[in-house]
Amino acid sequence: MKNMLIRFARQSRLTILPTRAVTPAAFVLALTLALGYSSVARASSALDDGVNAYRQGAFEKSAEIFASLAQNGDTTAQYLLSCQTINGVGVPANEEAGWDLMQKAADQQHPDASIIIARKLEANQAPREQIRALYQQAADKDQTQAMLWLALDAMEQGQIAQAKELLEKAWELGDPRAATLLGNRFAKTDVTRFEYLRKAAARGEMRAAAHLADEARALEDTVEAVGWCAIATGLPGHNEDVDWKTIGDAVEKNCGQFDKDLAPEDRAENRERVDQFLARFFKNYEPWTPWRACAVE
Repeated sequence: MKNMLIRFARQSRLTILPTRAVTPAAFVLALTLALGYSSVARASSALDDGVNAYRQGAFEKSAEIFASLAQNGDTTAQYLLSCQTINGVGVPANEEAGWDLMQKAADQQHPDASIIIARKLEANQAPREQIRALYQQAADKDQTQAMLWLALDAMEQGQIAQAKELLEKAWELGDPRAATLLGNRFAKTDVTRFEYLRKAAARGEMRAAAHLADEARALEDTVEAVGWCAIATGLPGHNEDVDWKTIGDAVEKNCGQFDKDLAPEDRAENRERVDQFLARFFKNYEPWTPWRACAVE
């Protein structure tokens, strides 16, 4: 679990209740509830401050904020502080204490902590039932990473209907990896399969694009074969730090085979059509952000 990267911050929501006339008895109750909501609001504000510091790399500050919240049972604070403690980021490294915090967060059903503990147990070859329970715990909180694990596990056990149901749920929640699996494992027609794969590729699922490249090659569609291969290779949207020359070299190396037999003038025309194909693809491109350990939404 070393070198965990921090990417996103969780946005909190605070409900504002309307004011109205109340009786003295109701006023006492309202005051009591208001004090309770005030406490929740302060805790929420503190968590937001900690998460923002965490996202900005102010790790000493985030650890200080998370420490008091974690002691009071805040699962997000426990989870993120455990990441810092395990890795020694902003605090002295202490793997034992960090894993204890991670376990506490998982015990309180924090979905990301549940997945990390499950992965640790997998690495230690723990009983399958124990691992499965943690993934189920995360899946119950709409964690698609866990749903995919459970779906593959169900397929291994021959529980096909359960696997399909899990994948459909993960795809409803936007995970394009689920669409790739649905297309390849459960689609009954080529039309349905291609529809799943195209939708998955449109969300940045490069494995779906690789399947589409192979299909296009089999159909001798050199435009789509090179185009889908280029997307699978990692065009902008997958890695914004890569310059165009590096991208071009990678595309030629990985995808040039698909139109290498064309005459030079035909190949040049094919590449122009590939450019048009890619322009259409990226016009409405909305890449999905995969789950990462120690990142918060």
